[in-house]
Amino acid sequence: MREFARIKPVTRLGVTAIAALLAAVVSAAAQPITLKFSHFLGPTSFFQNDVVEPWARELEARTGGKVKVEIFNGASALGKVTEQAKQVQEGTVDIALGLRGAEGDRFPGSSVIELPFLTPDALSGSRALWGLYKDGTLAAEYADYKVLALFVHNPGLIHTSAKRVVSLSDLKGLRLRSPNKTVSAALEFVGATPVLLQVNDVMPAVKEGRIDGIVTNWGNPLQGFNDHMKFHTDTQFYTSAFFILMNRAKYDSLPDDVRAAVDALSGDGLVAKFGPLWDKWDKPVREGAAAPGHEVVVPDVATMAQWREGLRPVTDRYLDDLAKLFPGARAAYDKLAAALKR
Repeated sequence: MREFARIKPVTRLGVTAIAALLAAVVSAAAQPITLKFSHFLGPTSFFQNDVVEPWARELEARTGGKVKVEIFNGASALGKVTEQAKQVQEGTVDIALGLRGAEGDRFPGSSVIELPFLTPDALSGSRALWGLYKDGTLAAEYADYKVLALFVHNPGLIHTSAKRVVSLSDLKGLRLRSPNKTVSAALEFVGATPVLLQVNDVMPAVKEGRIDGIVTNWGNPLQGFNDHMKFHTDTQFYTSAFFILMNRAKYDSLPDDVRAAVDALSGDGLVAKFGPLWDKWDKPVREGAAAPGHEVVVPDVATMAQWREGLRPVTDRYLDDLAKLFPGARAAYDKLAAALKR
């Protein structure tokens, strides 16, 4: 009996420790997995309202609350347009929606989709760009990431505050905001001065008279756009590439069911959403350009043929230069062109 009495307190202590350990395990299991998702537009922007928030809520629902998505928009310290992919790679955020052209020389192969007169609309352009990733053409430049989607906007056009642009030669001497180096190459070739500005810097440059116009699509987030841009030349000559990327190590660390939920909300299905979404986002800005004092300039067939022929050397020169960073540039372009003709 004396031996049993000496052992009993130890046994009770062991039971207490095991119970505490089990409680800690259960508590840890009950804690949701938090994923940080950043983008570069504002808290009421179309990316926030129509892309990031619905995706986050759906992931939370599919995982039964096992995942919580924390969103950081362009007004936050994590919302810099130039650092979205960098933040994902470094693990500062887990997922980011970003603009390829704002990332410097990152993802050079993806820039081929931005060349003149290649993309007819957001849906087919997004599917074609995603196809280049799926078939391995762009795999190397995204090797550090889990790629959730690649997409483009509807073809962009030239908006000016005072000068009516019809022919390619009308661009000569104009200072135009350019969204990326691909468009800048085209503008420089025809004698315009490209000014590479990120989204938040565009309207201040307009108001201060530092640029004469903006090269962008209809569905843009620029506040006061139609108050200043009065001529809209509908050449539809370029697009911009975007990405939604996830930190590879974070993705690999997730439970199987959570990875399956991420996969189900990504890829082909997510990419296909951007055609209808850009049509929706284009509409209010396009309708605003029908107001008094505006003119939407639609060059005739012969004039557009001159635009296409005039910018053809830009594509050839760009692909030659791009091949130094991305050896498969010409083959990727040809593959895109063939896919988009279909």
